[in-house]
Amino acid sequence: MPQPKPYDVIVIGGGITGAGVLRDCALRGLTALLLDKGEPGRATTAASTHLIHGGLRYLLYDRLTTHTTAWDAGNVVRIAGDMLTRLPILWPLYRGQKHGPETVETLLEAYDGFQRMKGGLAHLRLGPEETARLVPGLKRDGLLGAVSFDEWWVDAVALVERNLDSARIAGAKVLARTTVTGLLREDGNRVVGVSAEAADGSSLELRGRVVINAAGPWVDRIGRMAGLEIPLRLRKGTHIVYNRPLVPAGLLLEACDAQRHVFVIPFPGGTLVGPTDTEASTGPDALAAGPEELSYLLDSVKRFLPDFPVDFAHTTTGARPILGQSGSEKLLSREYEIYDHGRGSGIEGFLTVAGGKMSDFRLMAKDAVDLACRKLGHLEACTTDRFTLGGVAIPVIPDFRRPWRPLKRFLRGHPRLRELYALFWLGLGFLAHLARRLVG
Repeated sequence: MPQPKPYDVIVIGGGITGAGVLRDCALRGLTALLLDKGEPGRATTAASTHLIHGGLRYLLYDRLTTHTTAWDAGNVVRIAGDMLTRLPILWPLYRGQKHGPETVETLLEAYDGFQRMKGGLAHLRLGPEETARLVPGLKRDGLLGAVSFDEWWVDAVALVERNLDSARIAGAKVLARTTVTGLLREDGNRVVGVSAEAADGSSLELRGRVVINAAGPWVDRIGRMAGLEIPLRLRKGTHIVYNRPLVPAGLLLEACDAQRHVFVIPFPGGTLVGPTDTEASTGPDALAAGPEELSYLLDSVKRFLPDFPVDFAHTTTGARPILGQSGSEKLLSREYEIYDHGRGSGIEGFLTVAGGKMSDFRLMAKDAVDLACRKLGHLEACTTDRFTLGGVAIPVIPDFRRPWRPLKRFLRGHPRLRELYALFWLGLGFLAHLARRLVG
């Protein structure tokens, strides 16, 4: 019996990254199949803060990642604009906090330069009376005012589904509840497909000319099927979820340990508080919210909102698939990497997409599929930024530039230099900010 023709690309993992890869493949005319061990989008993507953003806090130590993320967030806004809601976020400022008002506003002024890439509004500085009027439940003692900035809120699972729908319309296929159990190999070092187990227990052998590992925090597990080690440093993030809106706008609050900040995010029908950011002590399948994390989040919020309720509906917990790095956790880059295992390890036909964020999923997919196309000899260029998820052509794409890649790659390997580079730009911004304040 003749074997079915292999797919051009098989994608492992149905989170936002895998969904973006599948859409990119399909729009370039490649035959493509995606496999997910559960329901697509219901794992790591669903446990996110549901923001399409540029990464404000990375300006403190990883400026070029903020640049890249804001750049591609602009593409996401254009292709999925009907799904996004502009979310104003207030950052309340109090006497005695680690960062004073002038330092905080300098950070927001630096972010304004990237906001325009993603259709964001410039920041505002508010006095104490304005701030208290906007958020009546805020503690008044020591309140100096607030700064505001905006991001985009999205139903993250729906964003995955819309990408998959776009891919299906273009000819791609999706198999949910299908677990990859191994990689098919020929000649010892070429991956030619996957073996998998369907939900009914049946075994499958699916052949593909290129296999792309986009399994998020599970990419190392898939890599081990080919004898590869993919370095990850998993960070655990927990959110508390309420089933009713509790604040009139988003809030960014200094956490009770004064080391990081916690979001309070209103969304249609509910409120999200989080995330935590701790080293994951188990694999991604076994993660669960611990009592110390819940206390951390609630204590952080109640410092500023004394009447905030402690009875919540449920929690979400996920693992951020951060690239393996040494050094302090506060300096961990959220950069991504496309691994060509044929070049690095001699395992041909196998690629991995690791790291990154939901906000630049389209760019991660583009870079991965660009590499797959080179291997396949396929000349079609990426068009995922030129059509909405509904298939409507985008008439105008602003000419914003990505960061210079050699510098970005160099700094990723030197975290202290990366931090100094970011602080240099913030220092220049602070001097400019003080000059503007002095002249009124």
